[in-house]
Amino acid sequence: MISLMAFCGPQWAHAGPVCPGLESRRVLQLHASQSSKPQACDLKGLAKLPAKEIVATLPAALGLAGEHRWRGVSLRYLVEQMGGGERSQILLTALNDYAIEIPWSDLVRFDPILAYSRDGEHISIRDKGPLILIYPFGTHPQLQGQDYINRSIWQVHAVALR
Repeated sequence: MISLMAFCGPQWAHAGPVCPGLESRRVLQLHASQSSKPQACDLKGLAKLPAKEIVATLPAALGLAGEHRWRGVSLRYLVEQMGGGERSQILLTALNDYAIEIPWSDLVRFDPILAYSRDGEHISIRDKGPLILIYPFGTHPQLQGQDYINRSIWQVHAVALR
């Protein structure tokens, strides 16, 4: 009975630390649930997680002209490490309190990354960093729609599961 409860219970109940210990300034808060203590990540900790790159020219509305090489952590990987999955509501929040819900289907279909570098350089707050959600715009024409442009949130400082 206990093993069945563990299987059927909330996925976040068994989530462990995602990022290694803080060595520098926190850039990201991870909230696995409203009742759990948030986890803090710095850029060094995020860089120790499995990295993914996307080379893309972003839609003009995002204000980042030209093709760039983005490097970061798969948002799906982060959510899964937090104990989230298909039933999770995934909320990203920016430094200016703009918040957007990212559907699980986006993570499965497009595997966007929470980018911490552009063209090999860390992204400053002035340039929409230190973290920005990047979709693979160049390989999926349907990503040019306004919904996906709105989901390409910059200056991300929190990821929460609900």
